[in-house]
Amino acid sequence: MKTMVVLLAAGRCLPNTGIVTAALADLALNIAEGPVIVRHGACPGQMSGDQAASDWIRACGSWLGVLEDPMPADWDACAPDCPTDPGHRRTKAPGDTAHPGLLSTYCPGAGPRRNAAMVAKQPRPDLMIAAPDPHGPSYGTRNCARLARQAGIEVWEVRP
Repeated sequence: MKTMVVLLAAGRCLPNTGIVTAALADLALNIAEGPVIVRHGACPGQMSGDQAASDWIRACGSWLGVLEDPMPADWDACAPDCPTDPGHRRTKAPGDTAHPGLLSTYCPGAGPRRNAAMVAKQPRPDLMIAAPDPHGPSYGTRNCARLARQAGIEVWEVRP
Protein backbone atom coordinates (compact mmCIF):
# COMPACT_ATOMS: atom_id res chain seq x y z
CA MET A 1 0.00 0.00 0.00
CA LYS A 2 1.42 3.33 -1.09
CA THR A 3 1.20 6.35 1.17
CA MET A 4 -0.43 9.31 -0.57
CA VAL A 5 0.88 12.79 0.24
CA VAL A 6 -1.71 15.52 -0.24
CA LEU A 7 -0.75 19.18 -0.22
CA LEU A 8 -3.53 21.39 1.14
CA ALA A 9 -3.72 25.14 0.67
CA ALA A 10 -6.93 26.72 1.88
CA GLY A 11 -8.28 30.16 2.61
CA ARG A 12 -8.32 31.75 6.05
CA CYS A 13 -11.91 32.96 5.73
CA LEU A 14 -13.86 30.10 4.20
CA PRO A 15 -17.62 30.44 4.69
CA ASN A 16 -17.87 26.64 4.81
CA THR A 17 -14.76 24.78 5.96
CA GLY A 18 -16.69 21.54 5.39
CA ILE A 19 -15.60 21.64 1.74
CA VAL A 20 -12.05 20.93 2.92
CA THR A 21 -12.95 18.08 5.25
CA ALA A 22 -15.37 16.59 2.70
CA ALA A 23 -12.63 16.57 0.06
CA LEU A 24 -10.21 14.90 2.49
CA ALA A 25 -12.80 12.30 3.54
CA ASP A 26 -13.60 11.50 -0.10
CA LEU A 27 -9.92 11.13 -0.84
CA ALA A 28 -9.27 8.88 2.16
CA LEU A 29 -12.35 6.70 1.67
CA ASN A 30 -12.62 6.46 -2.11
CA ILE A 31 -9.36 7.33 -3.83
CA ALA A 32 -6.29 6.61 -1.70
CA GLU A 33 -5.03 3.04 -1.73
CA GLY A 34 -3.25 3.38 1.58
CA PRO A 35 -2.42 5.90 4.29
CA VAL A 36 -2.77 9.63 3.55
CA ILE A 37 -0.52 12.42 4.79
CA VAL A 38 -2.03 15.90 4.59
CA ARG A 39 0.66 18.60 4.36
CA HIS A 40 -0.78 22.02 5.19
CA GLY A 41 0.27 25.51 6.22
CA ALA A 42 -1.17 25.32 9.76
CA CYS A 43 -2.93 28.67 9.50
CA PRO A 44 -5.07 29.04 12.63
CA GLY A 45 -8.60 30.39 12.85
CA GLN A 46 -12.24 29.36 13.02
CA MET A 47 -12.73 29.84 9.27
CA SER A 48 -9.33 28.50 8.21
CA GLY A 49 -9.28 25.48 5.94
CA ASP A 50 -5.95 24.40 7.45
CA GLN A 51 -7.45 24.49 10.96
CA ALA A 52 -10.54 22.57 9.80
CA ALA A 53 -8.31 19.89 8.25
CA SER A 54 -6.19 19.63 11.39
CA ASP A 55 -9.25 19.35 13.65
CA TRP A 56 -10.81 16.73 11.36
CA ILE A 57 -7.60 14.68 11.23
CA ARG A 58 -7.31 14.73 15.03
CA ALA A 59 -10.96 13.69 15.35
CA CYS A 60 -11.12 10.82 12.85
CA GLY A 61 -7.80 10.54 11.03
CA SER A 62 -6.57 7.55 13.00
CA TRP A 63 -9.41 5.27 11.91
CA LEU A 64 -9.19 6.53 8.31
CA GLY A 65 -5.40 6.26 8.06
CA VAL A 66 -4.92 10.03 7.69
CA LEU A 67 -2.02 11.88 9.30
CA GLU A 68 -1.07 15.55 9.16
CA ASP A 69 2.21 17.25 8.31
CA PRO A 70 1.71 20.87 9.44
CA MET A 71 4.22 23.41 8.11
CA PRO A 72 3.51 26.82 9.67
CA ALA A 73 5.20 29.89 8.24
CA ASP A 74 7.85 31.57 10.39
CA TRP A 75 6.35 35.06 10.31
CA ASP A 76 8.98 36.44 12.72
CA ALA A 77 11.99 35.63 10.51
CA CYS A 78 13.16 37.26 7.32
CA ALA A 79 15.18 35.34 4.75
CA PRO A 80 18.73 36.39 3.87
CA ASP A 81 17.47 37.78 0.55
CA CYS A 82 14.68 39.91 2.10
CA PRO A 83 15.00 43.68 1.61
CA THR A 84 16.67 45.42 4.52
CA ASP A 85 14.74 48.68 4.23
CA PRO A 86 12.47 49.52 7.19
CA GLY A 87 9.31 49.32 5.06
CA HIS A 88 9.77 45.62 4.28
CA ARG A 89 8.24 44.24 7.46
CA ARG A 90 4.51 44.73 8.05
CA THR A 91 2.93 45.77 11.34
CA LYS A 92 0.33 43.34 12.63
CA ALA A 93 -3.17 44.69 13.01
CA PRO A 94 -4.78 44.43 16.45
CA GLY A 95 -6.07 40.89 16.94
CA ASP A 96 -4.10 39.52 13.96
CA THR A 97 -4.20 35.73 14.21
CA ALA A 98 -3.14 35.06 10.61
CA HIS A 99 0.52 35.87 11.31
CA PRO A 100 1.29 34.13 14.61
CA GLY A 101 4.62 34.88 16.18
CA LEU A 102 6.28 36.75 18.99
CA LEU A 103 6.96 40.03 17.19
CA SER A 104 4.58 42.91 16.49
CA THR A 105 5.69 42.84 12.84
CA TYR A 106 5.94 40.04 10.29
CA CYS A 107 7.84 39.25 7.11
CA PRO A 108 5.47 39.27 4.09
CA GLY A 109 7.71 36.71 2.38
CA ALA A 110 7.19 34.06 5.08
CA GLY A 111 4.02 32.63 3.51
CA PRO A 112 5.43 32.24 0.00
CA ARG A 113 8.64 30.70 1.46
CA ARG A 114 6.55 28.18 3.41
CA ASN A 115 4.47 27.39 0.30
CA ALA A 116 7.62 26.67 -1.72
CA ALA A 117 8.91 24.44 1.09
CA MET A 118 5.61 22.49 1.22
CA VAL A 119 5.78 21.84 -2.53
CA ALA A 120 9.47 20.85 -2.44
CA LYS A 121 9.41 18.70 0.71
CA GLN A 122 9.96 15.00 0.25
CA PRO A 123 8.14 12.77 -0.13
CA ARG A 124 6.76 14.79 -3.00
CA PRO A 125 3.03 15.54 -2.91
CA ASP A 126 0.94 13.28 -5.14
CA LEU A 127 -1.71 15.96 -5.54
CA MET A 128 -2.87 19.26 -4.12
CA ILE A 129 -6.26 20.36 -2.84
CA ALA A 130 -6.77 24.12 -3.16
CA ALA A 131 -9.69 25.79 -1.39
CA PRO A 132 -9.47 29.54 -2.03
CA ASP A 133 -11.62 32.02 -0.13
CA PRO A 134 -14.51 32.77 -2.51
CA HIS A 135 -14.80 36.34 -1.21
CA GLY A 136 -11.15 37.33 -1.01
CA PRO A 137 -7.95 37.25 -3.02
CA SER A 138 -6.51 34.07 -1.40
CA TYR A 139 -3.01 35.13 -2.44
CA GLY A 140 -1.38 32.32 -0.44
CA THR A 141 -3.63 29.57 -1.78
CA ARG A 142 -3.19 30.75 -5.36
CA ASN A 143 0.59 31.09 -4.90
CA CYS A 144 0.85 27.55 -3.57
CA ALA A 145 -1.32 26.18 -6.40
CA ARG A 146 0.84 27.95 -8.99
CA LEU A 147 4.01 26.49 -7.43
CA ALA A 148 2.44 23.02 -7.35
CA ARG A 149 1.44 23.20 -11.01
CA GLN A 150 4.94 24.38 -11.94
CA ALA A 151 6.29 21.32 -10.11
CA GLY A 152 3.97 19.03 -12.10
CA ILE A 153 1.61 18.33 -9.19
CA GLU A 154 -2.06 17.94 -10.09
CA VAL A 155 -4.25 20.57 -8.37
CA TRP A 156 -7.86 19.93 -7.39
CA GLU A 157 -9.72 23.14 -6.62
CA VAL A 158 -12.72 22.85 -4.32
CA ARG A 159 -15.29 25.60 -3.86
CA PRO A 160 -18.36 25.99 -1.64
